[in-house]
Amino acid sequence: MLELWAHVVQTISVVLTFVLGHDSDFRTPSTCFKVSRDIGYLAACLDTFTVPRGYYNTITYDMAQPIGTQREDWKTSINTLLSVDGNCSLASVPVSLHGLYDIAPFQDFCVLFETSSRCGTYLKGWGFMIVPSRRRAVARDVHISAPHPHFDGGTVEQAASVFYSTRSSSLLVAGRARNAFMSPSSCIKSGSMTGAYYRTDPAHNNEEPFFDASIAIHEWQHRRSGCPSRSCGFLQFHGKGTLTCASDHVFLSTGLGNSSSSQSWYTDNVDRPVKRLQRNLRHSFPSWTVSLPSDSQCPLTATKNVFGRHLNGIGVPHVCSKAATSRLATGEFIHAEQAPISRNPSHYEAWSKAVVDTFEATCSEGMVLDAETKLCIPHVGSDLENDQHAGYTMQGLHPDRSRWYTVLFSFLLM
Repeated sequence: MLELWAHVVQTISVVLTFVLGHDSDFRTPSTCFKVSRDIGYLAACLDTFTVPRGYYNTITYDMAQPIGTQREDWKTSINTLLSVDGNCSLASVPVSLHGLYDIAPFQDFCVLFETSSRCGTYLKGWGFMIVPSRRRAVARDVHISAPHPHFDGGTVEQAASVFYSTRSSSLLVAGRARNAFMSPSSCIKSGSMTGAYYRTDPAHNNEEPFFDASIAIHEWQHRRSGCPSRSCGFLQFHGKGTLTCASDHVFLSTGLGNSSSSQSWYTDNVDRPVKRLQRNLRHSFPSWTVSLPSDSQCPLTATKNVFGRHLNGIGVPHVCSKAATSRLATGEFIHAEQAPISRNPSHYEAWSKAVVDTFEATCSEGMVLDAETKLCIPHVGSDLENDQHAGYTMQGLHPDRSRWYTVLFSFLLM
């Protein structure tokens, strides 16, 4: 009987979405595909529909959450997107997501995005994801995400630029501001040093669809080829205030804190992605302080980050109650807290170079490593040599463009 009612409610929800939930054509997220000139513009445009601060109450939040089969179907859509190799148009979302989400091509990429909105705001707010449309265009098994759009200003544009320039595997962006529903998370309790954790904070609530998407990405990566330390990682971009951990321009962690065992993990002789990224960022920004928990007393160590906990060996059912330990930590997770200067568009290129130098390339068949750019290019004489889609140049998104993305699209979509 419960399953029957769930099906009925789900059907009614989809019908109401079609009847009540859509804006005029000019104000829908689909418009972004028509007016965006590159992947940075597209990400910034889609971000303008992010559910803003204080938008939800208990009723509207519950209405925006997945119901029935939608949560599993959302994860299925993530897997479908990651498995595309060629024609995005052949990929589709399950029936329960029809009218809410779609997979669409954009230049050399495939995009899973929410099609439904009302008054310039996503109807659901589960986020969007972008992958290269061809597997041979991927140079690194690195998955980049921005969990806190709007709140951690500039991280969406930064994540999009680094994703593009490094030829990483995926870009995932949350669709709700972390304070869109200012009710405390029942998963992770707030700390005195870190402020409130709200129910729409996907880093601290396992009920947020961003968490489900992250889990699906992780499971897909491990099914495909595992996650070797030299070539694979999950990088989350975050932002901190100037006065928070004021001496650190960038504070990196893997979800372990400041205990003696955790500090030993950061200082031992084992090569780990977070250590390499620290070295490479210090090389890119020699005047900056780029720290690990072994160097700084900054409390933003991501020990309560639910996805980070899972990457460090904590089962999904226990991410709200168990912290990671140095014994279980895999090193796959990199949590980057940044001062405003680090998120400035003028530093995107240097950030991208640091990520490229941190993770080895894994080129597909017919592709070889370019020694200068450390990206994958078609092998001379291969069938891919004249394929314009096989690879693309190292040139990233121009910093001057990125600076005005959000302002521009907010104006265009008014």
